[in-house]
Amino acid sequence: LAMLDVFNGNNAYASDMISAIDWVIANKNIYNIVAINMSVGDGVKNLAPCSNYTQNPLRQPIIAARNAGISTVVASGNDGYSNGLSNPACTPEAVSVGAVYDTNVGPVGYATCSDPTTAADKVTCFSNSAYYLSLLAPGALITVVGVTTAGTSFSAPFVAGAMGVLAGTFPADTPVQRLA
Repeated sequence: LAMLDVFNGNNAYASDMISAIDWVIANKNIYNIVAINMSVGDGVKNLAPCSNYTQNPLRQPIIAARNAGISTVVASGNDGYSNGLSNPACTPEAVSVGAVYDTNVGPVGYATCSDPTTAADKVTCFSNSAYYLSLLAPGALITVVGVTTAGTSFSAPFVAGAMGVLAGTFPADTPVQRLA
C-alpha cells in the first residue's frame, strides 16, 4: 500500500495528480501496484465522458496507468448529480464509483439532500451518477476511526481494494478484464 498526498492545503492540482500517477507507474513493479484510488473531484457536472485531452489533463496519465496494468479508481463525487460525474471520474478509462447503502439505516439527512428511506444497494442521494458510471459500492454509512460518515470517497477504496484482490487471484488479467 503506497499513499501519495496530492493536496496542497485544500487543493489538489492536476500537475500534482499527474506526478503521482507517473510515480505509481514508475514504481509499479517495486511495490506491486495494481490499483490507484483517487478520492478527488472538481464538482463540475460532466454529462458525458471527459474525452477531450485539453480539458482533461488526467486522461493521458490514466490511460498510461491502465496500459501499465494499473486500474485507476475514482470517486464519482458527492454533488447529487443524477446525470453527470465530476472530473476525473468522468475520464473514460477510469473506474468511476458511486455510493450505495449497505443496509437499511433508516431516514438520513445530509448537508445537500436527504434519503427518507434507505436499503441495501440503494444509491445515496448525494452520489453522482450517470449513464457511464462504472460501479457502485458501499459509501453510507461508513465508520472510520470511530466516526460514522458517508461519501463516494469511501466507496472508491472498496473497489480499489477489490481490484487488488482480483489482480492477486488472476494476475494475468488486465484492468479492463478486472472490471468486466
